[in-house]
Amino acid sequence: MGRVQSIGEGEAGGRPQHLRHDLGGDRRAFGDAPTVAEAVPADPARLPELVACLFDADAGVRMRAADALERVSRGDARPLDAFADRLLTDAAAIEQAEVRWHLAAILPRLALTDGQRSRAVALLAGWFENRASRIVQSAALQAMVDLAADDPELRPVAADMLGRAMRSGVSSLAARAKRILKPFEVDRATLDAALLPETKPLTLTVLPDRLAVARLAPGDGVPAWLDWTDPLVSATRTGEELSILCRESRVPDGVKAERGWRAFKVEGPLDFSLFGVLARIAVPLAQARVSIFAISTYDTDYVLVRDEDLPRAVEALKRVCTVVEPS
Repeated sequence: MGRVQSIGEGEAGGRPQHLRHDLGGDRRAFGDAPTVAEAVPADPARLPELVACLFDADAGVRMRAADALERVSRGDARPLDAFADRLLTDAAAIEQAEVRWHLAAILPRLALTDGQRSRAVALLAGWFENRASRIVQSAALQAMVDLAADDPELRPVAADMLGRAMRSGVSSLAARAKRILKPFEVDRATLDAALLPETKPLTLTVLPDRLAVARLAPGDGVPAWLDWTDPLVSATRTGEELSILCRESRVPDGVKAERGWRAFKVEGPLDFSLFGVLARIAVPLAQARVSIFAISTYDTDYVLVRDEDLPRAVEALKRVCTVVEPS
């Protein structure tokens, strides 16, 4: 590792000298992460060694390495894209708070694949839920909002986290949420729902049938193959189409339809004055990357997900609702 020597004033133990220190006092006062952060972009060949320092046996070296990497990512994060998987697995497994809060700042700056983004969302959500470090919680909150800035599907997730931060009773976390909230872009109804006080828990029942949504011409009329005795049937006509929701087995071959849906029924009846019922369901499903569509009746709401997404949807919703599955 001799090529790192110019970053510091020599080597010891195979580590950049600027990342070595004698622990004591405020560990952030030791080392020279800014100098390392300036040197690495000038010589990208040093970046793998800096990443390797995240896994040093010395906690202070790990902290400095995370600090330097976060500084590097502020200028041009593209060289760090190659290390995204390692940051999301090995580095994320490091429980040191200083490493985690710097890593949280780095992740939204990377060009993540869909799979990596899903892992980042799950990681940040876990850190937000873990109250061991308020700074890590705040960093995870900020990172989720930063991710949502480029991904509209994550805005309900970030809005939910903002709401819980403001209701947490932790002054530092609530203050961070208020600072973030002003420029945060999200559908107003979703955000208002996320910021409401906690209300009566929801109970969802998973209906047993596979469903389909068929599209007919607006002048076709209700088809003869529709059976109104089925547990869930819906027909909606607009000037452009007649949309039918029913058991998948009812839809004849050749009819244009999206098949393979499963339904959650919100046990009601629900009062018309209630706010945010769908938001309370949509937020955890968005966090689990599960697509939905919803329909409402006089008494209640139904949320539909793809059959292959049902296990993930049930797991996500059980964290916030009571879910009753078919026996």
